[in-house]
Amino acid sequence: MNKKNIVILGGGFAGIYTAMHLERLLSKQKEYELILVNKENYFVYQPMLAEIVGGSLGIVDSVSPIHRLLPKTSLHIREIDSIDINNKTVTLAPQFSHTPLILHYEHIVFALGNSTDFRSTRGLYQHAFPFKNLSDALTIRNHLISVLEASILEKDPILRQKLLTFVVAGGGFSGTELVAEMNDFIQAFAKRSRGRINPDEIDIYLVHSKERLMDREISESLSRYAEKILRSRGVNILFGAKLISATPEDAILNNGTRIECKTIIATAPSSANSLLESLDLPLEKKRLKTDRTLQVIGKTDVWAAGDCAYVPLAKSENEPCPPTAQFAIRQAKVLAHNIYASIQGKKKKTFNFTSLGMLGALGHHSAVAELFGCIKVSGLLAWFLWRSLYWVKLPGFDRKVRVAFSWLIDMLIPQESVQLKLGEHQALAEVHYEPGEIIFHEGDAGDYLYIIIDGKIEIYTEREGEKKSIAILGKGEIFGEQALLNERTRSATAGCLESSDILALKKADFGALISNLKEFREKVEELERERTLKNKKLRGM
Repeated sequence: MNKKNIVILGGGFAGIYTAMHLERLLSKQKEYELILVNKENYFVYQPMLAEIVGGSLGIVDSVSPIHRLLPKTSLHIREIDSIDINNKTVTLAPQFSHTPLILHYEHIVFALGNSTDFRSTRGLYQHAFPFKNLSDALTIRNHLISVLEASILEKDPILRQKLLTFVVAGGGFSGTELVAEMNDFIQAFAKRSRGRINPDEIDIYLVHSKERLMDREISESLSRYAEKILRSRGVNILFGAKLISATPEDAILNNGTRIECKTIIATAPSSANSLLESLDLPLEKKRLKTDRTLQVIGKTDVWAAGDCAYVPLAKSENEPCPPTAQFAIRQAKVLAHNIYASIQGKKKKTFNFTSLGMLGALGHHSAVAELFGCIKVSGLLAWFLWRSLYWVKLPGFDRKVRVAFSWLIDMLIPQESVQLKLGEHQALAEVHYEPGEIIFHEGDAGDYLYIIIDGKIEIYTEREGEKKSIAILGKGEIFGEQALLNERTRSATAGCLESSDILALKKADFGALISNLKEFREKVEELERERTLKNKKLRGM
């Protein structure tokens, strides 16, 4: 017998809890099969990601295997290629072959969440870290340890200060909790450095476009309390400012401020999954528009919940539910019931949940909490409530035990600053520079070949304070080849004349190219000879 598929896209709170409830409701409906499509085989408890960055939790303490949570659900760990709403199919990307997998469905649930959107800000994609998933948390933690370790040995005071400067963009819950955990971790690292890092050298910035932290989530009094706590611990909070560009050396704000740093983390803005834009379904602010039954407007077999869904709030048709775990979990329960009701021909429920409150961690055993719209708690008690409530909500008894032990050990034993690198190698990186920035100085080591995507670069030398321009390079041209071919330091300086995007090829990968591609090597060598001759003529002037 061909089974009827209920396909759930996304393994976050909305997707996992929808599948949980459907497993129970459909336990006697043997003709239906539940299918979950997700990029990973695990569920991440998002509210605890900041603690992974800070080391309060182990890497996998907030992770639960989906197979254990959903024993009756078929899990497909694949990317989604396309969705055909008219023919009711989902096409998944090939895996270990060149053949895509096509899933047919009776009902489809969109629970795709959202993503950090870097498209509107130049340089963010290349030079800022997103903070959305487990991989992001691990990458940020590894990077923090790298720059802190490097700062201990760095003799150049300017570079040392850049290594010890950190910028977090976005003062919502994610940004505030992250900067609090980062600050605790960095300050603790400095204390363990035995004086090699002075805490006064550390600059941590939280950049927020609004006038107070977590302005959409909690009341002004608690927001100001959070601000006071973070400032007292050394965090520089910049209100009314927005990150508009990023380079390898600077975070550039809309008020003209340039913060020289080697660490930029962006927690905003967020955007719904780009896959939704290709579908013939109603969108509101790039999210799937549903009624209060979680059914997408105009469809009887398409449902949506969580961050990618525009679900009307119970108190207002014109205001959507916030993208938080407590709403996603409860939407999932109503959605699962309504799919079952549709199958059985019964009456559907409406989603009428209102927020129970919001909690935000501030690190160092402090937090803010607003419960039922009227109870406001801060400090140690709020931190205890934060940990207790999130611990209770953790799925799986074994996960609760692991997290409880991690928290206990964290209180008794100092955190370890250990990196867990995955050995990823990126041969070609895209970098962004702003006018006036230096790509490399004369005398620097030759470590990259550069290819200009767009913009203008000036190659020049300086002798006794006098600048001599060697070349103005534009789109499609390469530079930096002389030092690589001749195994020597840079013979000139490369400066940026206008906003430029550049591809940077590592020395080792450049060597592999010229060793295996004869024509490419010959062209690069010819270019190098022409430029060397021109340099000699200029120096002889």
